[in-house]
Amino acid sequence: MRLDYDPEYAVAGLALLVALCSFPYLRRLRVITRAKNPQQDGLTYEDEDGAANEDSIARFSNKAQFIAIFVIALLAIALSCAAAIFTAVNHKFEPGYSGIPLLGSWWLFFAWILLFLQFLVASREVEPVTRFNSVTSSGRTCFLIIGIAAVTLNGIRGLYHVERDRHFITSILIWIQIGAAVALIGTIASIKRRPDVFGPDGRVVDSQRTLSLWSRYSFDWPMNVLRAAAAEKFENSDLPAMDYTVRSENATASFKDIIFKSDRLPLWAHIMWKFRWRFIWMWGALLFTNFFDVAPAFANLQLLRHLETREHFDIIDPVAWKWVAAIVGATISSRLVDSRVMWSETADIVVPMRSTLTGMMYEKLMKMEDSLHIPKEESSDPDAKKADDGNEQEQQPNMRSQQDIVNMFSVDCDAIARFGSQSGQYVNCGGQFTIITIFLLYLVGWQSLCAGMLGILVLFPINRALASRYGGNQKILMKLRDKRSTIITEALSGIRQIKFSAIETQWTEKIENIREEELSMLWRTRINNIYMAIASEFTPIVLTSLSLATYSYINGTLLPSVAFTAITLFMFLEGIVGHIPLLLVTAINAKVSCDRIDKFFRAPNKTENVHPGPAVSFHDATVTFPFGSEDPTDDRFALRKINLDFPNGCLSVISGPTGSGKSLLLSAILGEAEVLSGYIQAPKAPAPEQRFDSKATAANWILPTAVCFISQTPWIENATIKNNVLFGLPFDPIRYEKVLDACALSRDLSLFEDGDETEVGAQGVTLSGGQKWRLTLARALYSRAGIMIIDDVFSALDAHVGKHVFANALLGELAKGRTRILVTHHSSLCLPRADYAVHLVNGVVEHSGSVEELRRTGILEHIIEADEAEEAHRDVNAKSTGQLATTPALDATPKAKAAPKKLVEDEKREVGRVKTAVYAGYLKAFSGIPFWSFLILLFAIAQSLTLGRTYWIKIWASSYEQVDNTMHVMVYQYKKTLQTQFFSQPIDYANATNVATSFQGETQARSLWFYLGVYCLISTISVLISVSRLYCVYTGSLRASRKIFQGILRSVLRAPLRWLDTVPTGRILNRFTGDFTSMDSSLATNFYYFATVTWEMLGILVAALFVSPFMIIIAIILLVACAYFAQQYMAAARTLKRLESTNKSPVISHFASSLSGLSTLRAFSKAPEFTQRIFALIDDWAACSWYITAFRMWLMIRIGITASMFAAVIGIFVVTTPNIDASLAGFVLSFALNFGHAINWGISVSTQTELDMNATERIFEYQNLEIENQGGEEVRASWPEEGRIEVEKLEVGYAEGLPSILKGLSFTAERNQRIGIVGRTGGGKSTLSLALFRFLQTRSGSITIDGVDISKIKLSDLRTRLAIIPQDPFLFSGTIRTNLDPFGQFSDYELQKALMRVHLISSNPGTPAPEAVLDEHSVSSAPTATENDSDVNSALSLSSPVASGGSNLSQGQKQLLCLARAILSRPKVLLLDEATSAVDMETDRLIQDSIRQEFSDSTLLVIAHRLSTVVDFDRILVIKDGVTAEFGTPKELLEIEDGIFKEMISHSGEKDELVRLISAK
Repeated sequence: MRLDYDPEYAVAGLALLVALCSFPYLRRLRVITRAKNPQQDGLTYEDEDGAANEDSIARFSNKAQFIAIFVIALLAIALSCAAAIFTAVNHKFEPGYSGIPLLGSWWLFFAWILLFLQFLVASREVEPVTRFNSVTSSGRTCFLIIGIAAVTLNGIRGLYHVERDRHFITSILIWIQIGAAVALIGTIASIKRRPDVFGPDGRVVDSQRTLSLWSRYSFDWPMNVLRAAAAEKFENSDLPAMDYTVRSENATASFKDIIFKSDRLPLWAHIMWKFRWRFIWMWGALLFTNFFDVAPAFANLQLLRHLETREHFDIIDPVAWKWVAAIVGATISSRLVDSRVMWSETADIVVPMRSTLTGMMYEKLMKMEDSLHIPKEESSDPDAKKADDGNEQEQQPNMRSQQDIVNMFSVDCDAIARFGSQSGQYVNCGGQFTIITIFLLYLVGWQSLCAGMLGILVLFPINRALASRYGGNQKILMKLRDKRSTIITEALSGIRQIKFSAIETQWTEKIENIREEELSMLWRTRINNIYMAIASEFTPIVLTSLSLATYSYINGTLLPSVAFTAITLFMFLEGIVGHIPLLLVTAINAKVSCDRIDKFFRAPNKTENVHPGPAVSFHDATVTFPFGSEDPTDDRFALRKINLDFPNGCLSVISGPTGSGKSLLLSAILGEAEVLSGYIQAPKAPAPEQRFDSKATAANWILPTAVCFISQTPWIENATIKNNVLFGLPFDPIRYEKVLDACALSRDLSLFEDGDETEVGAQGVTLSGGQKWRLTLARALYSRAGIMIIDDVFSALDAHVGKHVFANALLGELAKGRTRILVTHHSSLCLPRADYAVHLVNGVVEHSGSVEELRRTGILEHIIEADEAEEAHRDVNAKSTGQLATTPALDATPKAKAAPKKLVEDEKREVGRVKTAVYAGYLKAFSGIPFWSFLILLFAIAQSLTLGRTYWIKIWASSYEQVDNTMHVMVYQYKKTLQTQFFSQPIDYANATNVATSFQGETQARSLWFYLGVYCLISTISVLISVSRLYCVYTGSLRASRKIFQGILRSVLRAPLRWLDTVPTGRILNRFTGDFTSMDSSLATNFYYFATVTWEMLGILVAALFVSPFMIIIAIILLVACAYFAQQYMAAARTLKRLESTNKSPVISHFASSLSGLSTLRAFSKAPEFTQRIFALIDDWAACSWYITAFRMWLMIRIGITASMFAAVIGIFVVTTPNIDASLAGFVLSFALNFGHAINWGISVSTQTELDMNATERIFEYQNLEIENQGGEEVRASWPEEGRIEVEKLEVGYAEGLPSILKGLSFTAERNQRIGIVGRTGGGKSTLSLALFRFLQTRSGSITIDGVDISKIKLSDLRTRLAIIPQDPFLFSGTIRTNLDPFGQFSDYELQKALMRVHLISSNPGTPAPEAVLDEHSVSSAPTATENDSDVNSALSLSSPVASGGSNLSQGQKQLLCLARAILSRPKVLLLDEATSAVDMETDRLIQDSIRQEFSDSTLLVIAHRLSTVVDFDRILVIKDGVTAEFGTPKELLEIEDGIFKEMISHSGEKDELVRLISAK
């Protein structure tokens, strides 16, 4: 049944809605009027985002807007009243006579009164947000009033002519009321929501929810940040804080309660549930935007149809103007809606989801059991010791590596968040496909549509196969990139070894070979991309050809409106189909990432297995390290049946051989171990919120139950020395100085130019080993902990320093009253003065009890004797080379406190646009001028063919227009037929065909195949040209990538050691990985796209010339406007993108640092503090992503509106140009409608290109580094023949501006002499070794070897003729053979003989001895091991694998391999830097014998901390403050009264033995 439309009912219904909208206001008015003494507006304001301050409240005002609202409303009431009265008087108050005009006027008056009441109630609200919500809700009434007015006007328009004239005044008044309602809507949209509020950190909160609706939806709110970001300097402090919903802490809090449950649903299900309303809104909005996607095409279709059917070509028809306005409106609406949806994807999904996942991962990290950090010493069962950590992980395949977890954090969280926003593309693709299919069905009929779909069905398997192949190639490419990253990481980690051996050239070749493999696979991937491009280019051609040919064949004609609209729609359809494989790949990758993080979340948490008790005690406890898996191995190492009672306030010492379980015992006290049976008690530490650290004073400093921990591997923050000691506690200068003195750090600080403000770098990279240990001890000593858990701080300290630390730190004033539990091998030093002792053997407590009791029973002496061997080989001092940048001479102490220098400078962040020189450098590496000329020609031809192909469609369509008036009959018949087809039953095309046949006859078939053939020919040539230009771009980019990589690789490997020490390895690695990946992958493609879109815009301008030459002027004006917006956007986006890159690094670094120091953080109760830190870092990272997207949306709206003006002007010219045909109009409009998209795409691509060029810019920074001077004089092949070294008044410093370290050092080493070099840390011992290898340039003086000044010869000649065995040797991944003989110069027999000489294999030829006890902290390479031992691993052989850095070998084995390498090369000059510090005393004795035998014809320079190593040498060189303090035989130096060497002997702890050795010589 058909319902008749009655305007009177419509007006009454709208008025009723107005009344319903007013009811809440009436209730609110009643509440307000009853309220007594309402709070004055503007005094305070606070919400979940933050609090307003006095200034922001003073600035906040909507007074002007409310005045305007009331003025407009009162004026509208007066007008509506006048209109109602005038209408009533005019018709003598006869409603039945006047009908809708009278009713509509009075209903309008009634609506205005209610609206005024709503405004009145809103103005009385005190709270800003409540007032804002109230007044914006009244905007609905404004729209209803416009509806009432529109219905009334439509009713007046429907009256007879005479009646309509009588209501002219009424119509004018109603139109004014519509204007008033629109003005009110605009005024309401300008009302601010709230005053500026400030977050907890004092920064103003993002203004999206602060400013007006207009600012919010026009993206005007980020303008202040956009202008600031465009400035030269812009930092995180200039960014507003995120609002409540986006802050990582808040986003995480609402999710973690459910996600950490073991019996929960999969992670992806919880993510969907948490963000369900946001997903639903986004998907619904995307379906809504699908209509706007095709709206411009529909409006264009209607305009072309009108042009086809109009009969008077010289008359401007208002209908045409209507459709021009529709095109403009549809284009702008599409941009507005798209911008809102795209913003929602980032603001509501990507940023909150990423912040949630990263925050949750960190919180999980703080709770999980520390199964990743099984200490190396305790990692094996003594009955079946593991060879290395690598073997452990092979036996425990479920164990997560630290790098895996960091990758989850840095990559997978972002991948899941990105997919969260892309999930809407599935809905979007489905909606677009449905709407476009219906549109095409309406436009060309089901036969033509099926023909086009047939093309899709044929080409889709090809596209899918190519996409699958692309995915496979990408996986291989990623593996090759990982391989390249691994080997470069290894090269950078072992750069000292590479430079010492002068093998930079060989490593360059090795890395370049892997790079060539990668580039080869990259080329294969790009060839596959070319195939995909061919398929992509041909798909729309096939679709268009099949559908239009079918349509033309069936209907006998091809209308311009159908042809050009179909082309647009099929391009849409092709894009959708081509996007599907990418969506599938993205979904699979996101699922993999989700599963990885889900598995991490399900990992077991650290259990509370230590029960509260009065003291630390074990009761029949069996403990082991947590395995991190549900299927632990049966042979895990464990401490069994332990019963211990550690006394409170006393020093307890835990001793035992390597692998006995000492560190496991400490982990059990901390609650980090797994308790298999029994139980452990310890005082319960106060919760972090109960400590009140900020209020600590000297009187209440110590918290008796608080715990601190010093781990086996010192964990140090990347901060200053002072901040590492304070560790978040308030600064107490008296306690601070006492701590420094007790830990022997005061003298070290006096050596540092910046004192305690010196930055130590990541993991204390700038400190020596001893300094690291003492710094962590200082942190523990300064802490408030009453219980100190200490894991062997003496292993890296000199004997006299160790004694000082023991006496002043562990027994001094600061330690009194604190429970100290110490693991050590230095039993002779610690046990006699301890209160309680525990001795472990093979996971069992052999002895325990008070020291007095053990002394009485004689057990104490037994323990000390058993530990002496361990003590000797673990007495490893700090390596001096770690002091390169921070250890000047004593007299370099600054006289005035200047701003602290940064050893590791902040990463350089460029400002402004990328320099022209960078573009020129890349383009030059790309190719020369002939290549670029040819490429430009290809782009010009390709764009010409694109224009020609579309113009041919115009010719094809216009061939049917060049007929007489019977054409119009056919068009009318066709139009009618289409309407019947779409809204009714299937049609019979007989009528249309007969009409067409009546004027075309037998030429139909010839014309169809002629036009179709030419179209396909042009299209094929166009595709070939397009593919050719892509091929050229790929070829050039590959050439540039290869050339630039070779340049930077050679620069970095030959850079001075000073530069390599002051630039973090991660920063260099980032150039070789992330930056090169960006340059390899996206830069070339973006260059191609940028050139394509530039030529596309040029083609659009050429097409516009077909309408009028004046279009060039219009286009230039619009392009200038767009360029203005683009310039603002690019300047800000460039800055923020750079800031985003630098903000991401601290987030990952903080996570990785916390992961490595997990036990330490938990022991110090620092988990909450560090969690707050990462929340702040995540928010800074999120703020950059947030504003980059906001800027893009700001640009999108403005470019969309500006560019739509081009289509509007084209439309105006089309409808105002006499005799223009529809085919020409369709040709021009098809390009004009793409103008906005082309500009948006061009700006986006140009911005991305510049950001990619920023990566190239960073690469170029390292391409032109100052490298070591490779030139010099030729030296004779036999040099050095004798090995005589003369050092004359040598003065050396580390860099310009830093003081000299060696200040006139002189000595002479005669042929074959053994010179021992000793002195305190910082004196210059290792500086001498660096000067000898010319890592440091001499400022004055000289080093001469066999009469040759080493500063004048080639660097490679010098370093290949000398040899060094460093204290901390580095081995490269491979085998024993490749490390001994990387270039195949020696036979296996020679290699095995060298291994036997250093006692790594049995002296019985052909029968290698089993490897020495090889747990990761093993320092013994006992030569007496036999093959029948059941508790050892397989023997070392030449083919035994070596992990990167030699991580699967003990420190002693690595030193011995380096010694074997030196034996093979047999240098005349050999430098040993504490080369046997990590082997036991027996092996050390055998090694010294081997050195005497193998290097009897070499000059030896031995840097030693253990005096027993050098007391029998020919000469001893004592260096102090960079000069020769003493030089002579050991006996001569011992006889010097008050001599330095004599004093060192006295403080060594083994004076009698050393004096005996010297005297016996």
